[in-house]
Amino acid sequence: MDPHLPFLLVRAVPLPEERDAFQQWFSTVHLRDVRRIPGFRSIQSARTREGACLGIYTFKDAETIQATLSSPEAAYARGTWEQWAPSLEELVVEIFAPLLPLSLYRSHN
Repeated sequence: MDPHLPFLLVRAVPLPEERDAFQQWFSTVHLRDVRRIPGFRSIQSARTREGACLGIYTFKDAETIQATLSSPEAAYARGTWEQWAPSLEELVVEIFAPLLPLSLYRSHN
C-alpha cells in the first residue's frame, strides 16, 4: 500500500452466531463487488482474531475519490450491506488521506 495515496478502511464485526456466514459473504461477494468499482488501485482484506473483517481499498489518487464513491458499482456494493445490518455489532467506514505540508503548519525561526 502506498502511504501517499488515500484509502478507505472498512471494519465490520459480525455477531458471533453470524460470523461464519458473514465472513464467507465478505470474502466472496463483497470483495468481488468492490473489485468492480472503478477508481481503486488496490484492494486488500484481513480478519482479526476477534472475528472482525477488514477491507482496505486504496484509491488511484485523491482526485478519483468522489467519482469512485459515486459510481453505480459503488452504490450496488453499498446496497448489499443492508441485509447484514441486524447481524453486525459494529460497522466502521473511514477514509484516510495524507496531508501535505501546509504553510499554516510550517514554523519559521
